[in-house]
Amino acid sequence: MTVFAVGSLLRRHREAAGLTQEELAERAGLSARSVSDIERGLRTRLYPDTAARLATALSLADQERSTFLDLARGRRHVPNESSGLPRPLTSLVGREPEVRTVVAALDAGCRLVSITGLGGIGKTRVALKAAESLMGRYAGHVRFLAVPPEEQGARLPVLIGRSVGASARPGDLAALLKDRPCLLVADALEHADEAASHLHDVLVSVPELQVLATSRVRLGIPGEQQVALGPLPVDSSPDGSWDQAPAVRLFLDRARDVRPDLAPDRRVVIDICRRLSGIPLALELAAARVPHVPLGLLRDRLLDLQEPGSLLPGHPSIIQTLRWALAGLDSHATAVLRACALFPGGWRLDAAETLAPPGADVLAAITTLVDRGLVFLDPQSVEDPHPRWRMLDVVREFVLGEPADGPGPELRAAYQSFYLDLLAEARVSMGREREWFRLLASEEDNVQAALRFAEEAGDAETLLRVATGMWLYWQSCGALLEGRRWLDTGLALQPPAADATKMTALWGNGWLAYHQADDAAVERCANELHAAADRSHDPAALRNSATLRGMLAIARDDPTAAVALLREALGLARSVGDEWIIATSYLNLGLGHLSASDVDSAQPALGEALRVYELLKDERFHARCLGYLGMAALLADDTVRARSLFSESLRAFHRLAEPGGTAEGLSGLAAIAAAVGEPTKAAVLGGAAEAVRLGYGGRELPLDRRTTERYLARARKELGARGFEAAVGLGRALDLERVLELALGGTDEGGDGST
Repeated sequence: MTVFAVGSLLRRHREAAGLTQEELAERAGLSARSVSDIERGLRTRLYPDTAARLATALSLADQERSTFLDLARGRRHVPNESSGLPRPLTSLVGREPEVRTVVAALDAGCRLVSITGLGGIGKTRVALKAAESLMGRYAGHVRFLAVPPEEQGARLPVLIGRSVGASARPGDLAALLKDRPCLLVADALEHADEAASHLHDVLVSVPELQVLATSRVRLGIPGEQQVALGPLPVDSSPDGSWDQAPAVRLFLDRARDVRPDLAPDRRVVIDICRRLSGIPLALELAAARVPHVPLGLLRDRLLDLQEPGSLLPGHPSIIQTLRWALAGLDSHATAVLRACALFPGGWRLDAAETLAPPGADVLAAITTLVDRGLVFLDPQSVEDPHPRWRMLDVVREFVLGEPADGPGPELRAAYQSFYLDLLAEARVSMGREREWFRLLASEEDNVQAALRFAEEAGDAETLLRVATGMWLYWQSCGALLEGRRWLDTGLALQPPAADATKMTALWGNGWLAYHQADDAAVERCANELHAAADRSHDPAALRNSATLRGMLAIARDDPTAAVALLREALGLARSVGDEWIIATSYLNLGLGHLSASDVDSAQPALGEALRVYELLKDERFHARCLGYLGMAALLADDTVRARSLFSESLRAFHRLAEPGGTAEGLSGLAAIAAAVGEPTKAAVLGGAAEAVRLGYGGRELPLDRRTTERYLARARKELGARGFEAAVGLGRALDLERVLELALGGTDEGGDGST
C-alpha cells in the first residue's frame, strides 16, 4: 500500500470528488489558503477538528476516513503486515455483542456473514474487530478488501484474487486456498453493481473461503447470515451506570481524547447522544468539537437545529447515505417508509398497515427497509405478540422533510384513527389494565403525536377522544400535569367537542385535578359535568358528577355530604349496569364511610368492591381496596391485620409501578409504625412517601392525610420536632428499594424501628 503525506492524500480525494480548493474550503468552513497550504505540504499535521471537517466535506467514511485522520495526526497508517487488516486509531466502543455474534457465526462455519446498516453506524469497525479476534483460527490468513466507489461487480473476482494473492480465475484461487482456510473482509460491497451474484459465484467455486462483508444493504445470497447494526443505546448499560451506556461511553471516550480534563454533566451528555441518535460517526464528529465548544452550547445547538439531517452542520455524509438508501426503493416501500416515519415511538405491523396504501405488502416493504438500514426490529419486542420496528431520529426527520409540508391530512387522519380504535379497545378492557398500560407505555410518544396533530388542526373532538382514552394511564403512572394539559387544551378548543366527549373529558380532568389538590378545578369540572349530564339524562355522567362532588366533600371534611353523594353515585352506577363502575362506586362509598370513621359500614362496601375486582382480575383497584381495608383495620385498632393489608397493597403497587399507590402504601405503613411504637421508622416512611409524591406532583389524598397525621403526631411527640424532621429527611433521601426493605421487612434491630 502506498503511503501518502496528508497533503497528497487530500489532493487525491479532492480531485476524485471533483472539487476545487475553494469549493472544498467552503464545505469545510476553512479558508482556501489553508487547503492550499496543506496540499503543498506546508502543513504536515492538522488539528483534529480541521482534519474532521475536511474528511466530512469530502464525504470520507470508514477506512478512507480512518486513513486520512491517521495521516493528519502525523502517523503512518499502513496495513498489518501479518494479516492485511488496517489498524484503527481508536478502540471499538459499545459493539461487543455484535462482535460476538459475528465471531460465533464464522466459528460455526458460515461462509458469508454480512454486517449491514447506515453509513457511519460502525460496520467496518465491527468487521475489523471480529476479524482480528479470529487470526488464530485462520493462521493469520485474513485479508481486507476495500471495494472502491462505483466499482463494477464483474471485477469483484479480480479484486478478491488480488487480495489473497491469486489470479482472477476462481480455479486458481481454489487451488491456492486448498486446505488453507481464508477469511476475506470485503468492505463497502454496496459500491459494486451486481456484487452479490459475482460474490456468490466465487463462494461456490472456492470452498475454503469465508467472507465477512460490510454493506448498507443485505446481499441476498443463499446461506448469508446478516448482522444488522442499529444505533448505540443511550439509556442502558449492563451495570446501570449512565456513563457506561454504549453511546455515552463512545462520546466520552472520544471527547476525552481531545480534552482529557472533561468533567461532563450527565443530562447534557445524554441529550447530545439522544439528539445524535446513537450514530457512532455523528458522536465522534460531535466529540471532536469539544475542545472548542462547551458541552452545554453543543447540546443547545443540536437541539435547536430543525432541518432534517442538520445534526452536524457541514456534514453531508449521513444525508448522502440516506439519499442513496431511499433512491433504491420502489413506490410501495417509499410510501410505507413515510407512513412509518409518523411513529416517533416505533410501530407495530397493524399500525403500519393502517397507514399504508391499498394493496401494499407492508411486511415485505418493512423487510426491504430493514435490509437497507432504514429501520430496525426493536430487540426488546421480539418475543411480544406485537413486535415493534423503530427508525433512527435522523432517518425519521429526513423522511418527514420530504415533502417539506410533512404528512398530508389523509395520512394524519389514518394515524389518529388507529389510536382512537386502540384506546377504545382499552376502555372496554377493564380488569386488564396491567396489560393495556404496558402497551400504552410503549405507545406514549405516538399518542403524543396524535394529540399534536389534533391540536394543530383545532380538532377538539379528536384531541379529547384521544386524551380521555389516556387519562387513567396518566393517573396511574403519575403524569398528572401531562394529562391535565391535554384535557384543558381540548376543552378550550373551539368549536367544542360533542357533549358526550366533553363530559368524559370533564370526568377525567376532575380526577386528575383532585390528585393535584386543585379543589377549585374539581368543583368546576363537577358542576359543568352535572349540568351537561342533567341536560342529556346520561346516568353514567350523572354518576361521575356525584362521585366528584362526593370526593370533594371528603376533601372538605364533610362526611355526611360525602356519604349521601357517594350513595347516590352507587345507585346511578347500578342503573348503568357496568360491573367495574359498580365496584368502583362501592369503593368510593367505603371511603365516604371511612371519612366519617364508620368502620362497620366501610368494611362491607370495600369488601364488595374487592370481590368484584378479584373477579375482573383488576390488579390496580384490587390493590387500592386492600389499602383502604388496611385503613379500616387500623381505625379498628387491629394493627396486625392493617399491617398485612397495607403491605400486600404496597407490594402490588410497586410491582405495577404506580407511584400514587406506592405512596399510599408507605403512608399506611408509616401510620402502623407509629401506632405500634416505632416512631423513627414511622417518620422515615412518611418522608419516603412524600418523596414519591413529589416525584409525580401529586398530593396525599385528604382522607389518607387526616388518618396518617393522627398517628404520625404520636411519633412527632415521641421524637421531638428536631428528631422527627431529621428522620423525615432521611426518608426523603433514601433509595426506594431501601425504603421498601424497611417498610416490608418488619422492625429494625433497634427494637423501636430506628434506622
